[in-house]
Amino acid sequence: MDQTTAAFAEALRQQNAAYGFCARLLRTEVDEDALAQLRAMSFPAATGNDRLDAGYRGLCAYLGTGGERMRSDLAVDFLHTFIGVTQEIDEVAFPYESVYTSPERLLMQDARDEVLAAYRAAKVVLTDEVCEPEDHLAFELEFVQLLGDRAVDALEAGDEDACAQMLEARRTFLNEHVLNWVPAFAADVRRIARTGFYRALADIVVGVVEVDRALLDDVLDPAA
Repeated sequence: MDQTTAAFAEALRQQNAAYGFCARLLRTEVDEDALAQLRAMSFPAATGNDRLDAGYRGLCAYLGTGGERMRSDLAVDFLHTFIGVTQEIDEVAFPYESVYTSPERLLMQDARDEVLAAYRAAKVVLTDEVCEPEDHLAFELEFVQLLGDRAVDALEAGDEDACAQMLEARRTFLNEHVLNWVPAFAADVRRIARTGFYRALADIVVGVVEVDRALLDDVLDPAA
């Protein structure tokens, strides 16, 4: 593997890790172990994407406050922001593509069927333990991460065609099932969340997707 290919593989690994990071924080509330890991992490200061940089700064600022009630505050805010407790439904940022792409803002709509078909086409099966609709944003980001992992494996095996196929599948999924609703979702999170943590996460998610889309365009359409 030459230096250029190795550098691209490393860039993909970093993007894949960023997707996994976002998916974990969107899937469930932050527990003590996750909070300890977050506090021990370092984050990029200058990614080249203003939204992503702002998100990382906001996350670091929140984690740096060191409040004793941080974990419980985050648990309450997770419920408030993504699930809803007592507020009206338009004051909840439901993390499902169907909610943001169906006229009635309902669960289990066409988007869910489409992403499920995409998972099956890629031979991805969610475990029986999964009780959320398949178009939950955490699952979608994990799927994007998986396609990237497969692209890296193909690259390391010297199979450039297979790598390109995985990257094209990744870009298509981003265009059809992430970029079509995540900006609106993130705007709702920034409006609804009570903690700087989840407002920062909204910026990070959008920034990660924007960086990845630009990377994929550069690789797949170099002359564009």
